[in-house]
Amino acid sequence: MRTQHLEIIPIEGMPLVKELDDLPKLILAVLQADTQEPKPGDILIVSHSIVSVAEGRVFDKEAMNISNKARMIAEKSGQEPEKVELALREADKIIRESPVLITETKQGIITDYSGVDSSNAPSGKLIALPEDPDKSANLLHVMLSKALRFHLPVMICDTQGRPWRNGATNIAIGIAGISPFTDNKGRKDLYGRELRSSLVCLADELASAAELVMGQADEGIPVVLIRGIEYERRNGSASDILRSSEKNLFL
Repeated sequence: MRTQHLEIIPIEGMPLVKELDDLPKLILAVLQADTQEPKPGDILIVSHSIVSVAEGRVFDKEAMNISNKARMIAEKSGQEPEKVELALREADKIIRESPVLITETKQGIITDYSGVDSSNAPSGKLIALPEDPDKSANLLHVMLSKALRFHLPVMICDTQGRPWRNGATNIAIGIAGISPFTDNKGRKDLYGRELRSSLVCLADELASAAELVMGQADEGIPVVLIRGIEYERRNGSASDILRSSEKNLFL
């Protein structure tokens, strides 16, 4: 990964995405209308919230039947029972219930409340993660690359907390058309020593950089272009980033 000049370009003018919208078509229209149209070598970062909404991963709180388990966890954590209920439904495994509900989702992601959130969701609704973020990223990658007539990698991101560190940051949960890593093994350090192990998670670095212009509140920038980064062009997967349970040092 080498760069002399990095650009993080907000794509403005995205309409509010509704359930079952054609997201590739919406993004393409905005990209082509924007003064910063993509160029070969660019990478597209997309907030998971608009992907989830377009895919119908939006749930009505009033229509949700709350289990006793969800009510019990909600009382301990101070969260709304509906959020806890949906988090339990989206979980493959419960890591801990209090003081914060930590789960391993069906996508294999370990996070609080299965990534369920009400921020940037319509009133009275909850948004869950896309069912298959890699598949969602690949659909956008294929459709947009075809329309633009060049290879445009796509990453879907979400904001999550981290073990041992305060404050959340953006991470990549879906990847297409790019390797999630940069491997510096074999390169020399400043003193000429050969690096034996230096695997950098480029995908998470790019997702975190994109958040600087995406924001977390009412910025209304769910799509960002990153320009100036060299990357390995291949069909990577966000699942490659996840540690296997036997190598997870934080559980």
